[in-house]
Amino acid sequence: MSCSLCNKFDDVDGACRRCTSQVRSHLSQLPDLSHEAANFIAPGRSGAGTATERSIGVNVTALDCAMGIDTIRILHSWESVVRSERQLTPPAFISPVGDGLVASVSFHLTHLDWSLCQGWAPDFAREIFQLNARGRAATQQFQEQVRRIPCPTDDCNKFVVIDVENLHEEVECRNCRQRWTILRLVALAMNNPNKAFFLDVEAIGLWLGMTKRAVYSIIKNHNISRRGNLYDLGAIVKTRSA
Repeated sequence: MSCSLCNKFDDVDGACRRCTSQVRSHLSQLPDLSHEAANFIAPGRSGAGTATERSIGVNVTALDCAMGIDTIRILHSWESVVRSERQLTPPAFISPVGDGLVASVSFHLTHLDWSLCQGWAPDFAREIFQLNARGRAATQQFQEQVRRIPCPTDDCNKFVVIDVENLHEEVECRNCRQRWTILRLVALAMNNPNKAFFLDVEAIGLWLGMTKRAVYSIIKNHNISRRGNLYDLGAIVKTRSA
């Protein structure tokens, strides 16, 4: 069998675990992105509006995201498909903001495994990714950097790309061909005193289950080593444990 989204071989029906996790994550973020976009409606807030946006005094991208009209329209259209094909109660009118958006997202999360087994799954996933990308653009959350940690194998000096939102995913070093889950890889790397590694604050927060504010507090109060906008994860873990 192959994944319905990335076409890679997998032993499950529909989408593979990685693709399912990505769609679930992007879908779950939509209400928060819509809520946060309200803080970026004024162009001066981010310093990044276009000339047209400044002329009317509004960041149109953020306004559209905050109102959620296009988001709920797309989600509602897919909800209608799911309800029809699963013979569920037809959807009533859903408000474009507030609880209406949350309710539609909750509906799709509930039926996500089924949805990703359908022939239209690639189109559904693509639109979810597009909605999330618009929300990130509206709230100035651009494409995150690739996260890498040094391979823990003693005689290997390469880095391994990781996704901190999928800690049980297996990754492979392209140089030495060793494989680990991300959980195991990070544990091994942190126990190697010769290989400190650095991650951004968001990734550290996800890994340790902390808010970004809490991570910044540790960094500020304990003089944690940094490289640009990356910080020593091992030092933060040791500080928190102490």
